[in-house]
Amino acid sequence: MEELTSQNPADNLTTLIWKLSIGSTLAWEISKFFGSDHPYLGPVSLILTIQSTMDKTISLSLKRVIGTMIGIGVTVIIASYLKVTGLNLGLLILIGSYIAKYLNLDKKVLHQVALTILFVFAFEHQSKDYAMDRMRDTLVGVLVASLIQFIWSSITSRKRN
Repeated sequence: MEELTSQNPADNLTTLIWKLSIGSTLAWEISKFFGSDHPYLGPVSLILTIQSTMDKTISLSLKRVIGTMIGIGVTVIIASYLKVTGLNLGLLILIGSYIAKYLNLDKKVLHQVALTILFVFAFEHQSKDYAMDRMRDTLVGVLVASLIQFIWSSITSRKRN
């Protein structure tokens, strides 16, 4: 069995593989439990936010949640008046990104804003629950990522002592 506190890069990859696998399973099932029609969004958030440390995971998770909230807000408020076209998509991303810039948020938040606007704008016309699923499942994914990081760091700190 691998040593839990190993500094070997291959061991770190093995740890990441297990975190991604277990976390994705949990995020999918929890999203389904809460009624999501798009349960893949939970694992997407987990996969995009889980990092090597608890602090990095939480930092990226907060940026993802903030970007998702801005993106959903802009899209839900404005998009119902627009047809789904590339020009309208670009306009929404421009507005959402400038809101994030005005709030002095970093590039990672801008990317989340743009991605959220893209997907909510494209899918909300087809599935009226997409925006709600996106927000809820993003929260599920980042919370599961943080929980897995917390459990893992507790296990590895006990092994060191």
